[in-house]
Parts: sequence; structure tokens; C-alpha cells
Amino acid sequence: IPEEYRNDSLIISHVGYKSFRDKITRIPNGNLSVGLRATPVLLRAIVIHEKELTGAEIVAKAVRNLTLNYSTRPFCLQGFFRQIEEENGKYVLLAEAAVDLYDKNFDGRRKNFFQESVEVTEMRRSLRYGSQSKRNNIGIPLTDLIENNDVRYNRGMLDSANAFSLDTITVYNDRMVYGVSMSRGTDNGMLYIDMETFGFLKINMERLSRDNSKPYYEEHKINKSGTWRRVWFRFSMEFDSYNNKLYPRRMHESELNETYDQSGQLKLTSIETLELIVINIHLDKENPSAKKLKYGMMIKPSEYHPDFWKNYNVLKLTPLDEKLIHDLEKDISLQEQFEKQK
Repeated sequence: IPEEYRNDSLIISHVGYKSFRDKITRIPNGNLSVGLRATPVLLRAIVIHEKELTGAEIVAKAVRNLTLNYSTRPFCLQGFFRQIEEENGKYVLLAEAAVDLYDKNFDGRRKNFFQESVEVTEMRRSLRYGSQSKRNNIGIPLTDLIENNDVRYNRGMLDSANAFSLDTITVYNDRMVYGVSMSRGTDNGMLYIDMETFGFLKINMERLSRDNSKPYYEEHKINKSGTWRRVWFRFSMEFDSYNNKLYPRRMHESELNETYDQSGQLKLTSIETLELIVINIHLDKENPSAKKLKYGMMIKPSEYHPDFWKNYNVLKLTPLDEKLIHDLEKDISLQEQFEKQK
């Protein structure tokens, strides 16, 4: 076990058994054999209400309870942001950043424009091997990702005009939840709502073609030289409880795009994946110097600090795919690319 983990604890657990937990410094060298003792599992009591709620009623109550379940006080989310791009089956870009996201004035009404501010404390980026140079700015994808939070912004998942259906009652993060499906046109998704507090714990959404006769849902001309199409878009958001309030824990977005030439031949297939993982939550923390989020905001890479990334523990939980490393290191190593990011 590496020396850096010697002060941590080792936990071995299994449903139906009492967990084993001990400090690593107390664990003998060599082979370790651990026997777990069976223990009863107590299931959470479920209250059966006289009136069975519909999917629409569950979502409406969850929207009414937003200020009860989510913080109206200022807070800061410390997070890890990652952007990955593929073109024609090969990875062409990797960008990573340590970001502080500030929110201070949630009033329960979902907005149409950005409310948060952001400060990028560290950033690193590979060389771009792809054909699209306009996205060499993490401000654009970071803004794209954060705007999809339907609890904070009015992005369509919670609209009363949607069709909601109570599909299941299940367990999510040790909480009993309603599983409510959403559909509207070709948009569909799933909402996991706490049965006790009516807080949104997880939101999934997928957007497909708006026209059943077409395999894409959005199309634009590219300077008369061809056509760009977005085939699908997917987003998920998860929340965790902290001090009896729910805060974002993870945001994930991916989309498939296609580019055609004037003759209608497919030239390029690209997939962009964005992710934000929250590491720490700081209550009542504000930063007047943080940048207000806005569409197209510019965030340039600062000086690369290898010592910061060497000790950034979140990277151990989110290792890079071997193929991604292979594709991006065809000329020089990622370490050398990060040093050239300016």
C-alpha cells in the first residue's frame, strides 16, 4: 500500500454482513484474510397513503419544495471538471480543471439565465488533434454543462406540460424514491424523487430527433460548405445531502454530432463528453472576483503546475481510459502537452 495512504482506513463491506474497518497502519504486512459476520438488514418502513399520487402530482410537489430541499444561502462547490472529445472513433482532446462554483441567491424559482460565478483555480489541456479549433476554451463547455441543472434553471424537464408517469418505487442512495418518467415529443427522461422530502436526487434526460422521419434533432448549415447535425444529447445530474440540504454531486453530459459535405456524404462523427464532480461544499462562502457565468465566456489556461495535479486525489477516482491516453500521446506525452498548453 503506497505510503500516502497509510493514515487512511480499509473498509470491506457486503450487504447482509457487518463491515470490517481498520486503520491501514494496523494491518499486518502480507496476506490479509477477513471474515465478515452476518447481521440482519432492517428495511425502511414505508407509509402507504390513502391517496396514491400520480407522476405529475409528485413532480409538482417536488417543485413546490425546492426551497425546503435546496440551499437558499450562499455556498461554494469545489469540483473537478473534465472535457473529452472524439472524432471518427479517435480521441482528439482532453481538458481538465479544478473549479470553484459560487451560488448565492436561489429563491426557488428556476431561472432562464445564469446565476452562478466560477473561478478556475487550476487547468491543464492536451494538444488538439481534431478539426474543430473554436472549442479551445473550457468556458464554453463548462457553461453548457452547468446550465442543464433543472433544479436551478428552467430547461424543460420539470415543465407541467410534460407527460409524467410513476414508473417505480425503488431505493437510491439508501433512500426510498419515486421513479417518475418524463416525456415530451422526442425528449424523455427519469426523475428520482425522495419519497419523504420530495427532493430531486437524480435527473436523467435524453433528447432525440424532433421529427420521426429524421435521425437527428438539430441541423445547421456551415458556410455553404456542408451541414452540421446533432444526433442526440444526454444529460444526468445527481444530488447529495449535506447539512439537511441537497447540493449537486455530479453532472454529466454527452452529445453525438455529425458533419456532412455539400454532396450529403458523412465527413465527421464527433462525441463530446463533459463531467463535473463535486469534491467539497463550503457554506456561506462568496468570491466577488469570480467570473459570472455567461454563454461563450473565455477561460484561458494559466501556468501549468504539475505538483498540484500529482497530489490531486480526485484523479485516482477518475482514471483516464487507456485508449484515450494512446490516441493523445501519438506525438508527445500528455505531460509535455500540458506544459505547452499556453
